[in-house]
Amino acid sequence: MGQQVQRRLAAVIAADVVGYTRLMRLDEEGTIKTWWSYRQTIIDPIIDEFSGRIVKLTGDGFLAEFTSATNAVLAAYNIQRRVELRIAEVPEPQRMMFRIGVNLGDIFWDEEDIYGDDVNIAARLEGIADPGSVLISQSVFDQVKRTAQLTFENSGQQALKNLPEPVQTYRVVGELSHHSFVSGDPDQLVHQKPRQRIPNSLVVLPFSVLGEDPEQHYFAEGFTDDLITELSRFGGLFLTTRNASLALQDKPLDLSELGQQLGVAYCLEGSIRRLGDRIRITTRLINSVTGDQVWAEKYDSVFDKLFEVQDELAKSIVSTVVGRIEHETLVAARKKKPADMFAYECFLRGLEYHRLGGVTREAAEKALYWFNMAIEKDPEYSRAHAWKACALDGLAAWTQADYYDEELGSVTRALDLDENDAETHRIMGSICLSNQEFDKTEYHFQRALALNPNSAWILGRIGELYNFLGEAEKALEYHKRAIALDPLLPTYCREIEATAHYILGNYRETVKVVSQLLHKSRRACLYQVAALTHLSDPSALAKAVEELLAITADFPVQTLLQMESYRDQEIPRQLSDDLIKAGVLNP
Repeated sequence: MGQQVQRRLAAVIAADVVGYTRLMRLDEEGTIKTWWSYRQTIIDPIIDEFSGRIVKLTGDGFLAEFTSATNAVLAAYNIQRRVELRIAEVPEPQRMMFRIGVNLGDIFWDEEDIYGDDVNIAARLEGIADPGSVLISQSVFDQVKRTAQLTFENSGQQALKNLPEPVQTYRVVGELSHHSFVSGDPDQLVHQKPRQRIPNSLVVLPFSVLGEDPEQHYFAEGFTDDLITELSRFGGLFLTTRNASLALQDKPLDLSELGQQLGVAYCLEGSIRRLGDRIRITTRLINSVTGDQVWAEKYDSVFDKLFEVQDELAKSIVSTVVGRIEHETLVAARKKKPADMFAYECFLRGLEYHRLGGVTREAAEKALYWFNMAIEKDPEYSRAHAWKACALDGLAAWTQADYYDEELGSVTRALDLDENDAETHRIMGSICLSNQEFDKTEYHFQRALALNPNSAWILGRIGELYNFLGEAEKALEYHKRAIALDPLLPTYCREIEATAHYILGNYRETVKVVSQLLHKSRRACLYQVAALTHLSDPSALAKAVEELLAITADFPVQTLLQMESYRDQEIPRQLSDDLIKAGVLNP
């Protein structure tokens, strides 16, 4: 009886050597040695690091599978960067380069191989990828755009051999430079130790969309975001941050297990159905310890009354979880509403694209378009002015244009219109920090935290500020508070912890923190190398140097160092000395 063929969901990497036949003609023995050297020192270790497995070799390439699309893309990207570093000094005709395609879908498998259309799509993508690049399908992009911390270029729809319909594709460009709204990987939750549940604690899960209009996804996400923001203002409520909530979108969840992993006593879930100007919002509050439903509510409303529904929902949640609501807190929680509700819809669309503004240039441009549209509909809509400033900063990362004056003008206008919005103060603080106006930065960040004490993102930004002020112990305190709110903190926030330990001379802790990252950013690699120069581990230092040089191939270490804006110049001097000692920076 033959082997049983089974089906499962997997991310598949297909890779192939560019011009393998030509390389074999030039130097058969050398080409084989290079191929096996790449296998032993780059390909196999990286695939293992990202929890994948090589299914089979294809002569001059390989097929690998992963349970996580994020891991697959990061593995493919890291392979290409390490190969790029290796071939830098090899004469061009002898360079061994790869094309890599990545797809996600149902595959058939047995003990020896994997099969199916989705495996074939990965192979077809590899065939049309440029040398040295990674080309991914839409299904992969949808899974990794929030978590991989990489930038992508829209490569358009591609007609692939033997497939009836074209496949939308994206090319991996490089490291993310604009960090707003980047989530950690929700798969991290299954690897974390259960937390002790905190009294009066809550996670708001992303509201689902009912009906046949997928366009309403942005609206449900925006409603969830707004509800979290309003609830975050209540000091008596411990609220897991929006980042963790949005990272859990579309994930199958056991609420009791989720509550244990996040350390929260209650979970709120709900759905939204919108038909024209009518909205139905259904919610239920679950005790994550017992699994019992505490209460459920259904709201039928017209769109113009949406904010009243949010206020009513917030009151119900807080009174149930905390027990009572101070009148002053409730009044302070009511945001300034837009005069035109279409402006609010434009604003929500802007936020949807802004969350991906660092991931694709197209998203950055659309975010700015929709924020401008919101302002056109309501010139006194303060939140739209504030987020326009943030969107301009995101676009600048793509265009290298100087939008500083326009950013400052936009967020200043937002503060003039509404001085009590936490995110507006956070954005102003970030602009001040970029200009090394440390005192102004501290004022606006602390004001933002007072208005929204449950924001892990704001806490992280304050931690970064205190690192730059040389107050690393304070930075670690704020980081500890941030990670209590959000166990899925992105790499950007975890860098703060590694940097603080470096400033304090805790070099082993710096290396330990960086080693725990799913994806090591440029900055994390920089501090890892600097810390390792103080430890007696030459092999670890050599590996870290190779990682840093690979990830900064198109971004000089000197430029990265100049971005470390410390008030005390002794810290960047030591950092520079350590990098010179490691051989990655010229004296």
